[in-house]
Amino acid sequence: MTSSSAIHHASSPDARADRIQIVLCGTSHTGNLGAVARAMKNMGLHRLVLVSPKATIDDQAMATAKHAADILNTARQVDNLPDALADSVEVWATTARPRDLHLPVLSARAAAEVIAATPSTGMISIVFGAERTGLTNQELSWAQRIIEIPANPDYPVLNLGQAVQIVAYEWRMAHETARSSPQTEIENLATSVEWAAFEQRLAEQLDRTSFFHRTGSAEKDIAANRERLMARLRVLCRRANPTRNELAVMQGMLRALTESTTPQSGANI
Repeated sequence: MTSSSAIHHASSPDARADRIQIVLCGTSHTGNLGAVARAMKNMGLHRLVLVSPKATIDDQAMATAKHAADILNTARQVDNLPDALADSVEVWATTARPRDLHLPVLSARAAAEVIAATPSTGMISIVFGAERTGLTNQELSWAQRIIEIPANPDYPVLNLGQAVQIVAYEWRMAHETARSSPQTEIENLATSVEWAAFEQRLAEQLDRTSFFHRTGSAEKDIAANRERLMARLRVLCRRANPTRNELAVMQGMLRALTESTTPQSGANI
């Protein structure tokens, strides 16, 4: 098992490939695991994360992977998507149906150019959904941008290995162009786990108000509204792509508002 936070120094030849991780959610076919590993190794990527996989890395997966078996051997397995994205500063989701989440949608080629040109050395995750259903709205809410693979509208269906191959190929081509371009340093971006901590603290404060009660007073209605509104907030936060310093400002604002409304010891209530 490899650590997701072990990033090469920016001057390393492998630095740009080392900051890319392919994340598969709920993969159900062992052959697809092997096909994804081959697609990744063909294009120089090696970080693979499996989120609650329904398929196991068995003999079929290894046989399909062939000389890319090392990628399966070092793949991380996690129980949920937030854990997979904890160290990520950018999250891209692949889907044929962008849904109503108001996220920027880029073609695979345009997305690859953005990713390859990003000077940040933080982790960048590219997320793929289960073979039959794709990514859910809840999973999509963890992303900042959508990758769309242009295909024949009469038959736009790609299997998982093909989808990863196309995205990885486009990244490789963009990488070859970007590697000769001078890179500028930018401030460290906030990671997914840092944003999640802020969102959790904000949700806990909102729970003390009637903010989530808008669609009804029944407990199930409140819970559903809470999930829906926090998912929208998550999309907004990810789309903004703030730096750690900017997030610290928002943390300070929330802390100040919380303290200003907290009853002081001995005060009349």
